[in-house]
Amino acid sequence: MSDNVVSTATAPTRVNISSTKSHGSLDADIIIKNAPDPVFVSDLEGKILSANDAVYELLGFRTDEVLEQSLSRFISPEETREFTAALREVIERGATRNARLNPRSASGEVIPTTLNASALRDADGKVIGAIGILRDMRAYEKVVRDLQESKAELQEKILDLEKFEEVVVGRELKMIALEKEIENLRRELDKVHRGQKWT
Repeated sequence: MSDNVVSTATAPTRVNISSTKSHGSLDADIIIKNAPDPVFVSDLEGKILSANDAVYELLGFRTDEVLEQSLSRFISPEETREFTAALREVIERGATRNARLNPRSASGEVIPTTLNASALRDADGKVIGAIGILRDMRAYEKVVRDLQESKAELQEKILDLEKFEEVVVGRELKMIALEKEIENLRRELDKVHRGQKWT
């Protein structure tokens, strides 16, 4: 994997990613802008320095309402602490995986997401921020809810079938008992009839 280095001639939001194969460089802003998932760059305090259109589509905020804002504006205090812990993990290990974040959109909707983040380094290799990729989990959570509802419905139907089976089996056992009683009565009657013939 190639190293991320900040161009010294530009602001920290502009990152050059060197490619050893092509001997050229790609501007990270182009990569971020064209990424299908919401991607943002933050500093080590969690201030958003850059974001792609998918971030604005996800949250429903304008550019000026996102850039230069702390991520804590969009998430709960508890999640802000979790994000800070994720940033520490990025500094120590270079990446963090599947941290849960539930940002609140402009309309007030809480959106379940997972965050994967990688370290953003300067020319000396020092971590100066993080590149975060959010994954919208609403469709996934809907599938999970639907499956749980289907499971609950299935369990309810199984209970109904078990109850029905109990009733049916109970009736069958009663019918068998009645048939035995009828058979015993017939035998008794046969004995009585035979006894009457001999008298």
